[in-house]
Order: sequence, then C-alpha cells, then structure tokens
Amino acid sequence: MKKWIMSIAAIVLFATPSFAQIKLTDNLSVTGFFDMSTTYDSGSKSNGMAFDQFEISFLYTYDMGFTAQADFNSLGGGSVDLEQAFVTYTSPGGFSLTGGKFLSCSGWETAEPTGLYQYSYSATLVYGGYQNGVAASFGNDKVGFYGAVVGSVWDGTDTNFDDLGFEAQISLMPVEAITAKIAYLWEDMGGFNQSLFNAWAMYAKGPVTLAAEYNHLLDWGAKGNDGYGWILMGNMGLSDKVAATIRYSGLDTDTTTKFTEITFSPSYVISDNVGMLAEIRRDIDADVTSFAIETILSF
Repeated sequence: MKKWIMSIAAIVLFATPSFAQIKLTDNLSVTGFFDMSTTYDSGSKSNGMAFDQFEISFLYTYDMGFTAQADFNSLGGGSVDLEQAFVTYTSPGGFSLTGGKFLSCSGWETAEPTGLYQYSYSATLVYGGYQNGVAASFGNDKVGFYGAVVGSVWDGTDTNFDDLGFEAQISLMPVEAITAKIAYLWEDMGGFNQSLFNAWAMYAKGPVTLAAEYNHLLDWGAKGNDGYGWILMGNMGLSDKVAATIRYSGLDTDTTTKFTEITFSPSYVISDNVGMLAEIRRDIDADVTSFAIETILSF
C-alpha cells in the first residue's frame, strides 16, 4: 500500500524524524508514533492542546514471500482500534496479492501525520479510506499496476460485498526524481454510483520536493453533484534539520461552497525520532486563519 507509515515519510529527507523498526524476533518487528499539537483558530477564537494520535504497527515476515501487518490506532486518547490488518504474498517476479483491511492506493497526501509535510490536510481530502477486500499489484522500477475489489471505497466499516467498490491505479517512475500516479475509484452507493479520478505527480531531488494533484469527482455524495479539487505543494530542505513547506489547495462541487486554503509550514528535526513543525493556514473563502505547533515522536 502506498501509505503505511514508513512509505512516504522516507521521502521527506530534510524534515521528518526517522523510523527504525524495533525487531522483537527474527520475523516480528514493531514501529509506531505519538502525535501531539497545540492549535488556535481565528474564526472560533478557540485554542487547544491535545494528544492527537498514537499508533503501533506490527510487521511479520513469513517464509515463501508472505508478510503480515496489523496497525492499532488511538485518536485523541480514546479507544484503541484496529486500523488495518492484512496479509500480502509477493512473488519473486514482483506480483503481489493482498487480502484483509488496507488503505486505499489513492492520494498524494498520506493518511498518517508522519507522512505529511505540514500539520493539516488539504482542502481536497476526497481519497479512498481503509477498505475491506483484496488487492493485486505488479510492476518494476519504471511502471506499476494496482487493482482492488472492496466492500466500500470510502467506508472502512463496510464488510458487505453486496454493493462493491473498485480501485485501479497506474504508477510511472520514468526517471529517479519523478513519480506520477493515476487512479480511478468507483463505488455503487445504492441510488447512484460515486467515482473519483485522482492524479498526482512528484519531483524530488536533493533538498527540493514539488507535487501537484488533481481530483475529478462524479456524483459525489448525491447523483448529479460533480466537482474538482487540487493541490500544489513545494518543500525545501534548508539543512539536514530545517525545512519549509508551502501548499495551496481547493475543492469545488456543484452543491457546496468553494473551499480554498494556503498553508506555510516550517519544520525542525530534533533527533532521529523527534520532529516538530509549525503551521500557519489561511482558509481563503471562510476568511479564517489557524495556527498549529505539532510534535511527533516515532519509534
């Protein structure tokens, strides 16, 4: 899957604490993080300090190409839930088959804070979620193909296969510094068929990371409600410990008010396992400014 907690975080070379798996046995390892923040919102004149999330992931390696992963998650100090759990078989030729509950392949921004370049999510957070089903992928270092059949694309609690959802994605890595992914998501919602076309591209070389994403929505939440969303993002590593990110994103559908935002976020790596960032975000259409300071401790 694209977004388990180490995948995108490994790309953020200049402003993300590292993730070193703790090896419990020859086959079993564990990794995870704590996420804390303090925030202020100019619209509601509210401020707060919170323990946002704790997550622990168990990774098991079997013989003959089989692996398993289980992630346990707690939001805001509440109950601990099973976020995802799946088994994957990978053949020597690069074909893999996954079954269980796993994260959607779609989207530039990651599901976990450890993979984000800033504190908040973009305005166009329309990606698929955690899904119950089966997925297959095949590829090499230049191109990859992915497909999944799931109970629901957007509802992780749906284990009923009466109304199925589908995902398909093509990944392109033409040169070392460029990655592009194009995905199509579709689900039978009962009275209508909701779908999403998601495409993003990233350039990452040296201290510079640039990304752009486009989302096209059809029958979004209701028949006839179409729309689009976008992200433009740049991250510059100023040193081995300091980086800065700027992001502009938006979402516009036929039945909702247009929502655009711009975010600036400097970050600092305290140690291999501790990182901090600050964020200033302006929700342009709502005329609201928010501030955040976030600390992530990884293990």
